Amino acid sequence: MELDDVVAELEIRRALYTYCRGVDRGDAALIAAAYHDDADENHGSFKGTGREFAEYLVPLMDSAPDSSNHNITNVLINRKGNRAHVESYFIVFHALDDGDRAFVTGRYLDRFEQRVSEWKIAERRVVIDADTPATGMLELGDYPRGRRRENDLSHEWMQ
Repeated sequence: MELDDVVAELEIRRALYTYCRGVDRGDAALIAAAYHDDADENHGSFKGTGREFAEYLVPLMDSAPDSSNHNITNVLINRKGNRAHVESYFIVFHALDDGDRAFVTGRYLDRFEQRVSEWKIAERRVVIDADTPATGMLELGDYPRGRRRENDLSHEWMQ
């Protein structure tokens, strides 16, 4: 692994953590900072840019009385030049608007690009692997579900 690979990986991880902190703290600017301005965000029923997603998400999350908790675990980065396909596992404890909590696990399938020396998300797809039954604001039916081998979205994503 070359030094520029290490730097790219650290910057990519920093963007992932920035996104999670922004979601959990209700900071739309911090969420948007993880994306390039023209990034394509596919988050369940939401389709738009990263900035539009941040502006959509914060008021939705504010409807819950408590903070949520997003955790990034395994991160696999397949970098080729100024692009990288990244699969990041997440564990989320989602606060719901009825005061309950939902437990969700899944993966962010991201295409990162380095532009003007910054690594940010250029495209994101979210896959749900497991969840507890949820009520309130969290609707998971529009998300693709995790599968095995070639049946999973990540099969070609990480090639």
